[in-house]
Amino acid sequence: MTKVDGRTLDHKTLEHLRMLAVRRVTSDGEAPSVVMESLGLCRTTIYRWLRRFEEKGLEGLVEKICQGPTPTLNEKQRQQVCRWIIGKDPRQHGFDFGLWTRRIVQTMLLEKMGVDFCLTSVGKLLASLNITPQKPLRRAYERDPEAVSLWQEETYPKLKQRAKKLGAQIFFLDEAGFQSDPPLGRR
Repeated sequence: MTKVDGRTLDHKTLEHLRMLAVRRVTSDGEAPSVVMESLGLCRTTIYRWLRRFEEKGLEGLVEKICQGPTPTLNEKQRQQVCRWIIGKDPRQHGFDFGLWTRRIVQTMLLEKMGVDFCLTSVGKLLASLNITPQKPLRRAYERDPEAVSLWQEETYPKLKQRAKKLGAQIFFLDEAGFQSDPPLGRR
């Protein structure tokens, strides 16, 4: 029989297999190696289960899912962080910079709650609160909406017609990194 990797099984199935195997050994008197061979599991694993059964009884074989470390902030504190940030400006809290950064949140957590987070943990906290990085809306301050609409509605259609007549193509040069002059020193 092929061996079964217990890590691929869910917790309830593993719990059932542990109890079944221990009962077969303790109550029915079967040899541990025979029981594990019939279940398709590693022969040595049952000895750990038997020790746990001797120490704690069947309760020692019950599934236990690790909870992980206790959170540094409770839910009330996490919501307080949300209230600091959403709809507010860091300058309202006495900072010089007008955009929220992880460093500013880190400083506020230390000053107001006495909790020292590293920048990575601040980023994870903000992500868990669904506070994502946002780029400020940028528009050129010289932008003239009337000139833009004139260009879109009149100038560009004329250029497009002229290009079509001449069999030409229209290309736009912008800040995407195109360069009209050849780069010197490269081939």
